[in-house]
Amino acid sequence: MKIVRVCLLAVGFFLFTLGSNFAFVQAATVVKETAGQAVLVGGSEKARSEAVFDAIGEALSRYIYDDMAASHEFEQQINEKILKRRKRYVKSYGIQSERTLGDLYQVELRVELQSDLLGQELRKIERRKRRQVEHLTLVVLPPIGLGESHPQIDNGGIHALALEPTALLQSLQQELAVYGFSLEMANTISPDLMAMFIKLMEASDAESQQKPEANWFQGLLYSDLIVVVRSAEISEERIVSLRKSFWRSQAELVFIDTKNDMITHLPTVTAKVINSDYVVGLEQLTENLTEQVQKTCLDRLLRDYIIPQESDELVVLQCEGFRQPADLAALKERLQSLRTVKKVSLLALASGSLELGVRIMTPAPLLVKWLNDFHSDDLPFTLKVYPLDETPEHYLVRVIYESTLDN
Repeated sequence: MKIVRVCLLAVGFFLFTLGSNFAFVQAATVVKETAGQAVLVGGSEKARSEAVFDAIGEALSRYIYDDMAASHEFEQQINEKILKRRKRYVKSYGIQSERTLGDLYQVELRVELQSDLLGQELRKIERRKRRQVEHLTLVVLPPIGLGESHPQIDNGGIHALALEPTALLQSLQQELAVYGFSLEMANTISPDLMAMFIKLMEASDAESQQKPEANWFQGLLYSDLIVVVRSAEISEERIVSLRKSFWRSQAELVFIDTKNDMITHLPTVTAKVINSDYVVGLEQLTENLTEQVQKTCLDRLLRDYIIPQESDELVVLQCEGFRQPADLAALKERLQSLRTVKKVSLLALASGSLELGVRIMTPAPLLVKWLNDFHSDDLPFTLKVYPLDETPEHYLVRVIYESTLDN
């Protein structure tokens, strides 16, 4: 039985590693539906090609300026380095429909863009504008339209927030540690400061002269960067034919960089859920919105404030104490999700221990701190890391299960 168990364990490790390594081969992509047109000169084939080229440019522009929130101050470089070479950033496309309208040839496309490649190119373009911050403060404003106090929706004694501030804070704190940031919640905000935040959220481009500026907030909160989040009221629409409800909410995000005197409005985040159960539906919506806000914040922080030094440092983690392959798989998945981790691979497997190779873009001590602080409600273990005197950076990681702590 022992031999069979060891064999099954080894096979499980092998299959998991194979699947994980294959995932790294798949470049990240994003799908956009878009339209383009061209003048019917020189035949329909030429017009179709030009209309497709126009539609791809529209998809790229929308993704760059709306989803990635690139500044228009880089418009010339974006045009020269990305839009003029637009086909380089397209993995695939399909023509959904095409027609002629007078002298115009019009097409509708479904375009799959290479988001990783676009992100790398945009980071190169914006590199001269990169800034450094260390202390961050999270400000969660009352949801839109529900008053000054933290609002709740009530249904027979059941309460649900449009955004869960504590969960958002904890999820951001754990990952920001590996990037060298510290984050705290602004729990007490004066009415005047609250009014300034709301005015900043609601000011339109036409009111730019009355918009609050970053230096207005300097000294009011101990922070290099203030992350302001405000969600909308949860809306519910009943779908009678399905006996379900459709819930929807949005969140606005603004970065107030008091250290570098800049304000950045991030793309609006939207969460939607269809469910027949009121409590479960709102829980799913809140979780979905919180996760999307976290992702948007981290993606933008990584792009603007973590300078990728083209480093590819290898950190070796000698792990001891895993009781089952599923626990290793869970840790490996968490490591792979870190935006400054390039790759995680299994280097060696021996009786009682295994070695993981982690390629990172940030200093090894930040990864070690993240490992030591690692905690997850759905996993039964914590980690304790010890340095080993070897090159490259080599650490012993002891896996401590809750039952071990009780003994």
